Amino acid sequence: MKGRLGILTALLLGYITFSMFRLSLGVALPDIMAELSINELWAGVLYSAPLWSTATLLTPAGYLADRFERRDVLLFGYLLLGLGMVGLSFSSNYTNTLAFLALAGCGAGVLVPSYYSLVGELLKDVRGFAIGLAAGIYNIGGLIGSILVGFFVSLHQWRLAYLIIAVAVFCMLAAQSIVVKRSSKVESKAQLNFISLLKKRNILSSSVGIFLGSVSMFAAAAWLPTFFVKNAYFDIGEAGLCLGLFYLAGAFGSIGLGALSDRFQRKTIILASGVSAAAITLPLLFTTYTFYHALGYVTIFGFLLLPYFSLFVTIAQESVAKELVSSATGLTQTFALIGSALGPVLAGSLITNIGLPLALTFTITFTTLAYSLISLLIVEKQLLKN
Repeated sequence: MKGRLGILTALLLGYITFSMFRLSLGVALPDIMAELSINELWAGVLYSAPLWSTATLLTPAGYLADRFERRDVLLFGYLLLGLGMVGLSFSSNYTNTLAFLALAGCGAGVLVPSYYSLVGELLKDVRGFAIGLAAGIYNIGGLIGSILVGFFVSLHQWRLAYLIIAVAVFCMLAAQSIVVKRSSKVESKAQLNFISLLKKRNILSSSVGIFLGSVSMFAAAAWLPTFFVKNAYFDIGEAGLCLGLFYLAGAFGSIGLGALSDRFQRKTIILASGVSAAAITLPLLFTTYTFYHALGYVTIFGFLLLPYFSLFVTIAQESVAKELVSSATGLTQTFALIGSALGPVLAGSLITNIGLPLALTFTITFTTLAYSLISLLIVEKQLLKN
C-alpha cells in the first residue's frame, strides 16, 4: 500500500508541474504580446501551439504506451516538456517562442496517455474517483502556476517563472524515474476501430460535447486575464488570482459533481451545470463589478464548467466494453485537445473584429450552452452489444 501511495503521489505531483505550465500561459499573454509586438490573433496562435502539438501526438502516444513500457513513455514526455520550457525561457523572438511552446506541447502529448493509464491501474477499483482526482490535480496545478506566473509577470519577469516551472518538471522527472517501476506488459486483443466507436451514440455525443467544452474552457483560460486587465481594469496580479481560483473551483467541481453524477444521471448533471455556467458568464462579461465580485463569479463559473471533461470521459468509458475503455478515453481526449487548441485562436480572431465581451460570449457562453444541450442525446445504462 505504501508503495502504491508513493507512486500515486509522484504521478500526481508530476502532473501538477505540467498543468502549472499549460494553464498559466494566459496570465503571461499580455506581457508576451507587448514584448513580441503581436496582436490578439497571433497571440491566440501562440497560446494554441502546444495544444495542437499535444492533440497531434495523443493518439500515437497512447499506442506507444500500450505497445511499450508506459513508464518510459511517460518519462520521455516529461523530458520533452522540460526542454521546451527551458527553450521558452530563453527564446528571443516570435518564431522561437512558437517552436518551444510546440515542443513542450509534444511532451504533453506523449505523457498524458501514460499518466492516465498508470493512475487508472493504481485506482482501478474506483475509476470514477480516479478521473475526478486526475482532473482536480490538473486544476490545482493551474492555480499554483497562475499565481506564480502572475507574480513574476508583475515584475516583468515572465521568462523566469517558466524557468522555475521547468526546474520543477525535471525534479519530478527524476523522482518518477526512481519511484515508478516498470510493469509487466499484457497484450490487448481488442481491435481498434475509431470509426466504429464514433458510430456509438454516446461516444459521438461525448466527443462533440467535450470538444465544445474545451473550446469554452481554453478560450476562458487564454482571454479572461486579458479581459480583466483591459475591461475590468484589474492589475495583472489580480487577474492571475481570478484565473487561479477558476482552476481551483474546477478541481472541487470535478470531484463534487462527479460524485453527484454517481447518484443521479450524469447527463442531468452536465445539463444543469452547463446551463448554469453559461448564465453566470453574462454578468461576468457585461456588468461592472469589483475585484471581490469577480472572485465570486469565476469561482462559481469554474466549479460549474470544468467538470465537463471528467463527466464526458466517464460516460464514454461506461458506453463501451471493458477492453475498449482506453480507446474510448483516448478518442474523447483527442476531441478535447482539438477544442482546446481552437478556442484561443477563435476567440483571438473574433476579438480583433468585435471586441472582448462579444467574442467571449460566442466562444464561452454559447459553446457552454451547446455542450449542455448535446448531453440530452446521451442514453445512459444502455445495453452494450460487443
